[in-house]
Amino acid sequence: MPLIIQKFGGSSLATPGHIRRAAERIREVRQSGHDVVVVASAMGRMTDHLINLAHRTVTRPPQREMDMLLTAGERVSMSLLAMALQEQGVPAISFTGSQSGIITTNRHSEARILEIRPTRIKEELAKGKVAIVAGFQGVSREKEITTLGRGGSDTTAIALAAALGADRCDILTDVEGIFTADPRIVPNARLIASCSYEEALEFSSLGAKMHARSLDVARRFGVVVRVASNWGSKDSGTWIRSASRAERQNEMESTNIRGVGTQSGHSYFRIHRDLTDVVGFITEAHVPLRCFSSSTGSLELVCENERAIVLKELLDGAKVQYEMFAPVSVVSAVGEGICGAVDIVPGFVQALQEVGARSLILSVSSLSIQAAVPSEQAAVVTQALHRRFIQKSEAENESANTGPLSRERDSASPIQ
Repeated sequence: MPLIIQKFGGSSLATPGHIRRAAERIREVRQSGHDVVVVASAMGRMTDHLINLAHRTVTRPPQREMDMLLTAGERVSMSLLAMALQEQGVPAISFTGSQSGIITTNRHSEARILEIRPTRIKEELAKGKVAIVAGFQGVSREKEITTLGRGGSDTTAIALAAALGADRCDILTDVEGIFTADPRIVPNARLIASCSYEEALEFSSLGAKMHARSLDVARRFGVVVRVASNWGSKDSGTWIRSASRAERQNEMESTNIRGVGTQSGHSYFRIHRDLTDVVGFITEAHVPLRCFSSSTGSLELVCENERAIVLKELLDGAKVQYEMFAPVSVVSAVGEGICGAVDIVPGFVQALQEVGARSLILSVSSLSIQAAVPSEQAAVVTQALHRRFIQKSEAENESANTGPLSRERDSASPIQ
């Protein structure tokens, strides 16, 4: 039978009622003629509760023991979900990450998957059971329990889809999919029906309901991914996959801004040293140099707040001079071919100027143009960019498709 991997996030399993409802959805997919492997996150805010519990108990919890503690959250949800399925007449069995054969590096709290040996999962699928796997965790070759860090359950699901040759992997969450902007900021943002792995990676770095690590695995192994609402229809949501030849023919060298991403929770640094002088601190703090500017004797960068705390401590310890500004948000226009389009960067800058926004750093790649702005300006910047690049483009396309030349274009043969 065709195999589907379904990942349920913490909000989907927040209460016993949520778990029973998730079981009903799994039962429907199973009854439609599919084998199903489910990846379960911890219930609701349980992971946060466990972290808080550890810090209330000791000042600095050891990472190994934190991994032992945090993996308990997924074990609770996976076993309850298996119980709910069995009560609804669906044979099911739950597995921890180690029982599922998820082999990782030995780095506690940030382990990477090395390989998956899904022998037990395959055996239970052959018996007609639904296999439920605890997300976010694995076991090292030294037989240490490990966790995968941020986005770990997504990574578990897509890695399992790759290892098992699944037809697709459903990432089920509390939103309908990936939108052209955050609907809380831009009320008329629309759902993106499909996008490439590269575009999805860019959106994920800006707070979309996926994580870059998992999407990188999907891209490398060609896993078809669907990001959708927990309770939407089976075909709804955003499909992430390689673009078809027909889609590529329609685009050719055109630049198509697909959406505007907004990510808060950042800090800005201006460090009065050369990059080569502080690269060791940056590496130790695990700061990705994604949004930065470097010149002789000066380095500017933006990083997540949790990394900023570590970087600040390292700079203070070395008595390196710097200025720090927070809170900062990163706002980005995402689409392919940005570097080769002469009008995108000027249009982006003009949109910032029109709303009086101050850009701390501007960064351009082939897939996005980003600005780090004070967080109080992030909403108006997002709205301005969405108007310029999404709404204006849609209006122009609608006008072109209804104009006098549209029928002539539609009848033309595509380039072979």
